Amino acid sequence: MRRCWLVFLLLCCPLLAWAEPPLRVMASVKPLQLLLAEVGGEAVDAELLQSARLSPHDFQLRSSDMARLSDVDMIIWFGPVLEHYLSKPLRRFDNAVALYPQLQPGAVDPHLWLDVDEVCAIARRLARLLSDRLPSRGAYFHANAARFMSALRHYDSRLAGQLTPLQSRRYLFLHDGFSRFEQRYQLSGGAVVMADDDRLPGARHLVGLREQLQRGEFDCVFREPQYPASTLQALTRGVEVAVIELDAMGVNSDKADGFMGLYRQLGEAFASCSQLR
Repeated sequence: MRRCWLVFLLLCCPLLAWAEPPLRVMASVKPLQLLLAEVGGEAVDAELLQSARLSPHDFQLRSSDMARLSDVDMIIWFGPVLEHYLSKPLRRFDNAVALYPQLQPGAVDPHLWLDVDEVCAIARRLARLLSDRLPSRGAYFHANAARFMSALRHYDSRLAGQLTPLQSRRYLFLHDGFSRFEQRYQLSGGAVVMADDDRLPGARHLVGLREQLQRGEFDCVFREPQYPASTLQALTRGVEVAVIELDAMGVNSDKADGFMGLYRQLGEAFASCSQLR
C-alpha cells in the first residue's frame, strides 16, 4: 500500500508544480496591462492600477491604490517620463519595475506603446521579468512573446500600406501624443489642440484651428475618450468634418483581446480618416 502511495505522489508532483497560482502583476496603465495579458497569458493575473478613462498626466494615487500595490507579486510601469505620479510612491516597493527609468536621448514622446519596435522590446522584457518570477513557465512566456511579436509585425506591415493615402492628408488631434505612431507610418499631417497636457490651449490658437476647420483644411478630427468633449464640440460646431474616436489608452479594449486589439483599433481609426473624400 505504501508503494502505491509513493507512485501516486510521484505521478502527481509534476501536475502540482504545473498548477502554481498565477502571478499577480499590477500594470500602471491599460496599454501595459494589455501587453502583460499577451505575454503572461493564463499564468499571470494582469491587474490595472489606473482607469483608462483618465489621462496618466492627471491621475492621483489614493490610499486604496497603495493597498492594492502592496498586495501583488510585481508592479510594472513605464517610468517617470509618463507616470511621474508614481516616482515617489513606488520607492517603497522593491518589486516595482520601471521599464524606462529614463527616456532615451532625443526622445520627447512618452507614449512608447505607439511605436512597434518599442512594443516588441517591451514584450521581450516582460517575458524575461515574468520568467524570473515564475521559472517553471519561462518557456510559455517567451513563446507567448514571440507569437505576439509575429502577429504585431504582420499587422504593422499591412497597416503601412493602408495608411499610405493618409500621408497627404491633414487631421487634428486633441493632444500631442501620437508622434511615434506618425513617424512609424511616415505621417506628418497632424495638428494638435493641446500641445501641452498641463495647459489649456490659448484663445488665439483655438481661433486659428476653427478657421482652418471652416476652410475645410482637415480631413478628420480625432477625439479621445480621456478628455472632455466640450473643446472639440466648440471647434467643430457648424462645421462639416468627420470626428473619429482614437482610443490610445484602451478604454474600449478588452483584456481578452490583448494589446493586438488596442493596436488594431488605432490602425482602423487612422485608416478610416485616410478613406475619406
